[in-house]
Amino acid sequence: MNEAILIVEDDATLRIALASFLGRLGFAVDAAETVAAALALARQRRYGLVLLDLRLPDGDGLGLIGSLREIDDEALLVMMTAFPEVRTAVAALKAGAYDYINKPFDLEDLRELVARAFETRSLRREVAWRRAQSGACTHEGLSGESPACRELMRVTQKIAAASRVPVLIHGESGSGKERVARAIHCQSSRAAGPWVTLNCSALPEGLMESELFGHEKGAFTDAKQQKRGLLELSDGGTLFLDEIGDLSLALQPKLLRVLETQSFRRVGGSREIQVDVRFVAATHRNLPEMVKVGTFREDLYYRLNVGAIEVPPLRARRDDIPPLAREFVLASARAMGIAPPELPADVQGLLAAYAWPGNVRELRNVIERAVILCENGALSAGQLPAEISGAVPPAPIFLFSADVPPATLAAVELAHIRRIMAQCAGNKTRAAEILGITRLTLRNKLREAGEADVE
Repeated sequence: MNEAILIVEDDATLRIALASFLGRLGFAVDAAETVAAALALARQRRYGLVLLDLRLPDGDGLGLIGSLREIDDEALLVMMTAFPEVRTAVAALKAGAYDYINKPFDLEDLRELVARAFETRSLRREVAWRRAQSGACTHEGLSGESPACRELMRVTQKIAAASRVPVLIHGESGSGKERVARAIHCQSSRAAGPWVTLNCSALPEGLMESELFGHEKGAFTDAKQQKRGLLELSDGGTLFLDEIGDLSLALQPKLLRVLETQSFRRVGGSREIQVDVRFVAATHRNLPEMVKVGTFREDLYYRLNVGAIEVPPLRARRDDIPPLAREFVLASARAMGIAPPELPADVQGLLAAYAWPGNVRELRNVIERAVILCENGALSAGQLPAEISGAVPPAPIFLFSADVPPATLAAVELAHIRRIMAQCAGNKTRAAEILGITRLTLRNKLREAGEADVE
């Protein structure tokens, strides 16, 4: 899409000549001869550069600068005047103009000014992108050696290459969905663009709409000035919508429209704004079930699910636990400004044996705590939570001798169930998850063994 320039000039001869010259340079050019016409055009289209005359039939260029900046604070404004005065130039710059040029001027000088202006705009946007992504691509965020993780990385890389395809990531809470989303961004052609995130469960509906779409000045009581939303800040990059299953039904059709048209209006606005954004969404919810009961739109689900990724829970890829733990040890030590402690094999074994109901997030938290408590340059079992370190008594060892009859298979199974139940503090749901059976099966086994069925 060509960059657009708006010319605001009441002299028809100069206006036509400038439009023709800039059009030959490859710009999309619109022209207006009054303040009113200029404002009407600015509300309908985004301009990278505005060339405006100081004297206009229905106002002056200095007053127009402020109005144009309220509509789009990214546009660069250049004042043109046949009245070269120092105080006029200073006033224009104070009002928010990028530069100032005296009439008559050489077209070659104008060409250089326009080139410099767009270079400045590009640099400003790049700085904004860097701030927005805030280290999103320091690493790809996926570490692991298990077949499940290798398959996840393969699928992620292929989907990342299709840089315009929406992506829906599903997985349990804490399983690393945002890490996968960042990897998609970093491995795509949009890696140099902004990485912007929005948690759909974090804000009430009214604030969510303003945060996503932005708003115009006066759109509602507290809208004291224009605000660009996350959609505009994501232009040229990736917008990550976390917990998309919590997005309100009222906002779902509005998001669907942006997905389909790559355009939207700010809250309280009438101007259609075009963007180039890749949408990556994530959820731990069962969206197909939500579609069935009417709490999530079917058309939005299918539009997002073009690039579908399932993130397996950590317990399903135990080979990944040691490398992830080592990564978190290094990151925690770096954040604390200390030398990274050793992660001994016995501690790695304890970590790998645990079920991790909180997934990668729980592992990271456990490692951060252990690094804080570490005193001798190596992590130890004593710095891990009791449920991981083995503070719960181990399962009984069944001995076979003339005095001790062999234990039956049912007795061995019951002893293991008791140990896991103790480890989970009686939580049947969590115990069943670790044992790899349903909660109903666990309850039936306990009943058969005569164990009290305490909820």
